[in-house]
Amino acid sequence: MTSIAPVMESIVQDLSISRASAGLITTIPVLLMGLLAPLAPILVRRLSQDFVLTATMAILSFAFALRYFSQSSLPLLLTSAFIAGSGIAIAGPLMSGFIKQYFANKMGVAVTIYSVSISIGASLAVALTIPIIKINGGQWGVGLASWGVLSIMAVLVLLIFLPTSLKKPLSLASHQKLPLRSLKAWLLTLFFAAQAGIFYALSTWIVAHYEQVGFSLIKASMLASVFMGSGIIGALVIPLLSSQISERRKLIVAVTLTSTLLLLCVAWAPQWKPTIVLCFLGVTSSGTFALALSLPVLESDSPQSASQLSSMMSFFGYILGGIAPLLIGTGRDITGSFYWPFTFLSVLSLSMVIIAIFLPNAEATAKYSD
Repeated sequence: MTSIAPVMESIVQDLSISRASAGLITTIPVLLMGLLAPLAPILVRRLSQDFVLTATMAILSFAFALRYFSQSSLPLLLTSAFIAGSGIAIAGPLMSGFIKQYFANKMGVAVTIYSVSISIGASLAVALTIPIIKINGGQWGVGLASWGVLSIMAVLVLLIFLPTSLKKPLSLASHQKLPLRSLKAWLLTLFFAAQAGIFYALSTWIVAHYEQVGFSLIKASMLASVFMGSGIIGALVIPLLSSQISERRKLIVAVTLTSTLLLLCVAWAPQWKPTIVLCFLGVTSSGTFALALSLPVLESDSPQSASQLSSMMSFFGYILGGIAPLLIGTGRDITGSFYWPFTFLSVLSLSMVIIAIFLPNAEATAKYSD
């Protein structure tokens, strides 16, 4: 999804569409990541966790292949977004259970690798998509499709290292309900929704924003890479700090409040030291995102309960957060700039500060309960 950002304006121009329509390329998969998340544990009970993960990687590969042919077709591009979103929707919640099952004795290391990998992948997609396009004659469809190599590699790795477990479904007795009666689960779901909305909106429109205020496409893409790349630091440091601090809530409040101020700077003073501003914004944004993603693993006692909690956060969080890229694109069409749309993101960030204030301390409620 982050590979879309550097070519968003090219897509708008080549396909003669509005920015609101272009925002659907990101909005569709994010919404599906929420809507289809409850299917993940159902499929696992009928098939197996590893089989479903392998199948979703194959589905992603097919979606990327479609993007190769989408240079002049919005319906084909949106179809690829739909298929990709469906695959990610199933795979995402299962990653918590996957980590819980295979890395129970090395949870901290596994969660760190998981969250940092997300930041690395997002950063590489922003930084390398344009060079790949230039090497291939300026065809952005080729640049978008090239990232299918990663999903193909994932299929091969799973087939090689997990051949026997692909046929082992989980017992029906392992089924658990979503923690719908847990206040903490709901607070974290809303927190995750706001964070997802900010992250995917920035991933989609940050390049276009800096292009509009006078930066070249190459410079704007570099700034987006700084934002994504610095997220690696946040994904490493903030979850680590949260595990060492007795009151995690205070850390979350401080980090999200910093993000709010940085987002206001991006919106209204984009020319002021953008590299530094985006570097710190990447640290705070990716740090809280990584922390939210890791909580289902840390706050559950089995692979199944981890997947269930992750499914709840994904279902409600991505549905609410997934409309953010569409809202930002619509706001840009209406106002003619990204100033007010990005101000909305700062308000969304401020809501995270408020949610964090009401979060109970980790020691007070160590587990989620139904």
